[in-house]
Amino acid sequence: MQIEETLQGAGVATWPASGEARALPLHPASQMALLVAVFLVFRIGLASVIPLSIDEAYAVVVSRSHSLSYFDHPPIGFAIARFMADVFGCECRLVVRLPYVVLGSLSALLLFALTRYAYGAVAAFWAVAWYTVAPFFLISAGHFVVPDGPLDFFLLAAACLAAPMLLGADPRFAFLRWCAAGVALGLALMSKYQAGLFCISALLVLLSTKPGQAQLRTAGPWVAGAIAALGLLPVVIWNMDHGWISLAFQSGRGTANDGHLLHPGNLAVTLLGQALYVWPPIWAVAMACLWRGAWGGTAADRLFVLLAAPPVVFFDLIALVSAHSLPHWSMSGFLFAFPLVGHWCGAFSLRRPRLLVVSIVVAAAVVPLLATGFAVQATTAALTRPFFQRASKFDVNWQLVDWSALTDSKVADEIRRANGYVVAANWMQAAKLAYELGPDTPIEVLPGDPRHFQFMDDRRLASQTQGFFIGAMNFRDDEAAQEKDYRDSVGGLFVVDGDARRMTQRLSGFPVFDMLILPVTRSVPPLPAANVQPPGGQP
Repeated sequence: MQIEETLQGAGVATWPASGEARALPLHPASQMALLVAVFLVFRIGLASVIPLSIDEAYAVVVSRSHSLSYFDHPPIGFAIARFMADVFGCECRLVVRLPYVVLGSLSALLLFALTRYAYGAVAAFWAVAWYTVAPFFLISAGHFVVPDGPLDFFLLAAACLAAPMLLGADPRFAFLRWCAAGVALGLALMSKYQAGLFCISALLVLLSTKPGQAQLRTAGPWVAGAIAALGLLPVVIWNMDHGWISLAFQSGRGTANDGHLLHPGNLAVTLLGQALYVWPPIWAVAMACLWRGAWGGTAADRLFVLLAAPPVVFFDLIALVSAHSLPHWSMSGFLFAFPLVGHWCGAFSLRRPRLLVVSIVVAAAVVPLLATGFAVQATTAALTRPFFQRASKFDVNWQLVDWSALTDSKVADEIRRANGYVVAANWMQAAKLAYELGPDTPIEVLPGDPRHFQFMDDRRLASQTQGFFIGAMNFRDDEAAQEKDYRDSVGGLFVVDGDARRMTQRLSGFPVFDMLILPVTRSVPPLPAANVQPPGGQP
């Protein structure tokens, strides 16, 4: 029996509700489809104009050298962008972002199906509505070339496939559903390490609920687990060949404590970030629903609490004992809090329908407006230029804009004529440089924090002698000291053998930052890297 029918039998309104209580003028499925379509168009527009972030440029660049896995993440989050770039022969921002945008909309459809099965169509609409306008899921997971988009889609797919069995139903082809859920979970594990927490959540559901215990007496969950484990193989094989460096890096990010046992300030910042990413009122509702569901409720409530709570609790504890953590780490948990939020909104709409509609309209206006403002600022500096002669250090800088000055000037041609290479100070600047200059220009990153660049063994570097160090310089009072720091950083590996030059990156004529260009020659041979594939996979 559908959970929706059970709720109707218990007197809980799903759809249709009475005319006075109903907050939706159309059927929830129609409302949802319209909302998803409108925001899909909006996100495509954003994807076509916002410059690639550092993380996005990094994913596009390092995936030029195909790899089983990567220093930062499992392979799928990077491989999707590389597939698009290879198929279309272009690393254009819309081309590489388009699959992530589409996955964001498909995730909304899966969330609707999952919530409708558990709580009915009205709750499903509200779950999708708040998911759609949540800043993190609208902008990052549903837009950027980051692993969160594929992770969310595959986690939702696995949950949708397994939900009927975990809620006590006996659907047709249950074994095949388990197998498909295992495939989806395996792909999630190939997208981002956070999928491992979903595995823990699924195990808790199977062990602590009666439907889950009943399922454990069948072959389905065991086969699904075995299939999902195959998704770990690329990560395990790559890490075995590279000293488990990726796992050490990720675990080290969460355990850096700067010599203190507890960091309540970091926890407060993390909670604030979570609230902003989810949308503050809905974050509060989600946390309340998780707390209430942890102490009782329906089978569906317990299912979503067990799926949502482990990532949220785990990363909040990490934030408490670590000096450095990021709020978005727990977003895969909040993803499964949206059905609970939708269920709460469905009940609230019976009491205060207009207040709920006003709330979603405000969010649906404010969040896209902020995203549009960011897009305008990152492409034109329109909000800064009336007040400053050049970008201030707290405003648009080298991290937020394209480095188009490189290709608009003669520098790129000079590098190619010299059959030269580029040296970057760190992985972030290397990502921007390599993306702008394209795959024909080899790049080397100075020791310190090269990330996956250290495993991109480009054989062209061994034969090319003329190099150009290029470093970003924000406008500030001690620019001479910053240039000295750059010169010192290349010392020992390279020798500066020419005059320094400056190039200014502008947005519609507005100065944003300078690029320092130093001609260099190598003083020591290039270090061998672990990955023998040059960019493009050609020997």
